[in-house]
Amino acid sequence: MPKVSAIICVYNQPLVKEAIASVLAQTYPDYELIVIDDGSTDDTGKILSDYRDRARIVSQKNQGIARARNRGLSLANGDLIAFLDADDLWLPQYLARQVEFLDTHPQYPLSFTDGWFIRQEQVPLRLESLKPYFSYYPAPSAGKSVENFFQTPIITSLLMLRRFFFNQAGFFTDDLKIHEDADLLLRGLEQGFEFGFLDQPLGIKRQLSSGLSQDELESYLDAREIHKMSWQRSKRLKPYLRKGLPELDRTLARIYFEKGEFRAGRFFLWEALKFKPWSVRTLLVWLISFLPFSLSGSLIYRGLPVYKKWKSTGAEKGQG
Repeated sequence: MPKVSAIICVYNQPLVKEAIASVLAQTYPDYELIVIDDGSTDDTGKILSDYRDRARIVSQKNQGIARARNRGLSLANGDLIAFLDADDLWLPQYLARQVEFLDTHPQYPLSFTDGWFIRQEQVPLRLESLKPYFSYYPAPSAGKSVENFFQTPIITSLLMLRRFFFNQAGFFTDDLKIHEDADLLLRGLEQGFEFGFLDQPLGIKRQLSSGLSQDELESYLDAREIHKMSWQRSKRLKPYLRKGLPELDRTLARIYFEKGEFRAGRFFLWEALKFKPWSVRTLLVWLISFLPFSLSGSLIYRGLPVYKKWKSTGAEKGQG
């Protein structure tokens, strides 16, 4: 049995050829590669046919990223599981360093690494001269996995999990289109798991404009849904969710006001007040929103956060 199962899920993503090549170039030999073709309608099937002697290729009807990943998990034989999005890349030493880290840190049910975040297909020639992901965000601190999670999203392509993590926290939630990875990690935190951080850049995350997580409204709505599910499941994370949920609601309110959907904007302001009824600013914006928009618009926008693209940990086009 291999020690590591590397799983790639793909839907209409020609860059999967590069992702597979980065797995096959690993210096660590004890792994299996499982590729789930989630109903691709382009030339992905032809691309994958070239690798049938070096990977297990499984085709299925299009069911979405969560079900595709669960299919890969059901086929995996390794004690360690690593996911690689179909448009992302691992450095050759990625598996070796991750396995070494987990072998020497048995207290962690998973580990994640640093890496580079790029918004283009072409990998920069001088990649190592660029600042990696955690140069721009708060670096994870040992023993503070919950705080780390709510500060900076973990990139799924730079994540390795022990099999027992899934035995305790469950598989991916089938009906989530995006943020299924964040939902999984939330369930791990609810179990009291601590996450290990390997402070080395060992992979490349491509954030392409065609990704599933590019629709801000859908992304924030789904993010809110997984946070609410966590709120209902467990008391452990409520102090953090009590702060995060109203911010998501206020951001959603701004998005809807910008779309001219004032009733929806007011609804999410009211939802934010349920978690933070003492927020005078939110209450004032809610009251002001009933005035004609020609008078209230600038005040509404000044009172609500300027939203950024939700920093999803997974699900780009191509099931990655």
